[in-house]
Amino acid sequence: MLFCFFSFTVGQYLQIYFTDSSFREKYYFILCILLIVTVSRTVFKRVYKRMKGNISSAWLYSILIGFATLVVFGLWTFGLILSVWTEAATFYIQKDNPKVKIISRYMNEGAFGGGTEKEDFHIVLSRPIFSILKMETFVDTTRIDKQKWKPPDDLNSR
Repeated sequence: MLFCFFSFTVGQYLQIYFTDSSFREKYYFILCILLIVTVSRTVFKRVYKRMKGNISSAWLYSILIGFATLVVFGLWTFGLILSVWTEAATFYIQKDNPKVKIISRYMNEGAFGGGTEKEDFHIVLSRPIFSILKMETFVDTTRIDKQKWKPPDDLNSR
């Protein structure tokens, strides 16, 4: 349960993202289901002990709290799934490792907008961690070592 709460709250502020959106959707769906089940089970056990074996009250409270968890974290998960960082342009690619890039990204919020204002875009250094995760940190392109980086057009000349 703590891992679910961490993923939905503090984990959202880490600079680690999924590379594939379909895996991301499955991850949050499974997390939401696990959270509902663990909250319902915990409520059932506590109410069952407190009511001295009254199973109908325990089931009622666990279903109500489980439904409330579904509504709150289900809406949160739905918002997380709809809002994704989208790559707008690639500025530089590292010469030693072509998977490391300096990119421009923006928050794509689907029908709610995003990517229309200058403030929506961020320049970040994108590094793969695993095949499904990447780490993105903010970078100042005026302070990078130009000897280690090349524009993406150099890739097409090979």
